[in-house]
Amino acid sequence: MLCLKNKENLDLGHVILYEPYKNILLKFYELATNPKAIEFDPLSRIFDGLESVSDEFKYYYEALLAVSSYYQHSKGGKGKFIEKKLSSLVETCTLNIKMSEIPLWLENPALHRKKGIFTQNGLTREEKRSIRRFEWSYLGDKDSTTDIGNLIAHENTIVLMELKNRVDSGGTAARREIWQNKFVTILELFQKERLYKRSEEEVSFKELINKFGYSSVEIYLGILFGVDGKPATIESDIGAGFYISNKEGLRDMLEYLQNTEIEIKCIDRDRLELILACDGMKIQIGALYGNEIPFRLFRKQYSITDLLVLKYDDIWLGQLMSIWERSILLKEKTNLSLSFKDSLRRDETARILYDEFIESEGEDRLLRHLVDYLLDNYPGLFSDRLCPEQRELKEYLGDVIQFVGAVEA
Repeated sequence: MLCLKNKENLDLGHVILYEPYKNILLKFYELATNPKAIEFDPLSRIFDGLESVSDEFKYYYEALLAVSSYYQHSKGGKGKFIEKKLSSLVETCTLNIKMSEIPLWLENPALHRKKGIFTQNGLTREEKRSIRRFEWSYLGDKDSTTDIGNLIAHENTIVLMELKNRVDSGGTAARREIWQNKFVTILELFQKERLYKRSEEEVSFKELINKFGYSSVEIYLGILFGVDGKPATIESDIGAGFYISNKEGLRDMLEYLQNTEIEIKCIDRDRLELILACDGMKIQIGALYGNEIPFRLFRKQYSITDLLVLKYDDIWLGQLMSIWERSILLKEKTNLSLSFKDSLRRDETARILYDEFIESEGEDRLLRHLVDYLLDNYPGLFSDRLCPEQRELKEYLGDVIQFVGAVEA
């Protein structure tokens, strides 16, 4: 479990996940140990069937409803996780890139990245002050925000990318909005003769990026996964019925460009890509699928599945344990989580064994040792009646200790 690990030893990619996991586990633990952590009003109890379910399933169903309703209605840190995870891979990669903040990103990419990953609340007082007193002003009459971007210094290229989780995310309207509004707004800002100001100096977007050694910009719509959970492809997009929205978006973009000074250098209708020129600046616009996304963003071959698929047990185990423990709590007025905490209050040896387990970051040998000690010395506390019928007591107590440990580590 991730939350059994020492946070100070985790890399940034895991720290991003650690905090939301910890917050969710804390709530799961509250639900598992406090019968009043969530209460249903009379109408909800009637509507959700809590008054009509048979006694055999009553407590389990109420616990299932409480835990699942919390989890489904809580963002729990899931928002922007994909962007945060990707931006953690490279120091020049950042998220929530406003056109008005491009100078900050170019001048201090580490600060912009930190603000994007941890929000304003994660900055030091001095870092917040440096943002307030930043010397570049924005002259644009409107702004535009892109999900994620990277600075490819060795190619003198800035990459901006709007991400969609699946081919069906937001439907066709979401795709069209990106092509027609977001991409068009960015291109309009590229054409402004004066977009940024520092002291008495006013510069265009192209002049600004030239100052920092960049001469080209790539702008993409990236679609991560197909409906089957595999990396998205053009074929999976066609099969899901959403590819046409990208084709229409490209068509709308071409219509817009006819009335601008932007020169169209190349059109690839099959790959949904355009190469443009604006005041000597190269611009590439297109749609990307699956594993193309990290390649264009980082110029390295990564599997999007390996980058984003999570292999920790915290959420599924924490959720199952909180359901089981809450159902037993409602029925028996206690459970193994409370019994375990009681044993720790009573017994220094138990506390030492528990501490050794946590310090080992969840070593199985130490967990088995602690379980055996508790069952041998406190058979009354750890009764079979506090174990689900389908579980074996020793195994279940081990899961309880891992759950509590992940909350408290």
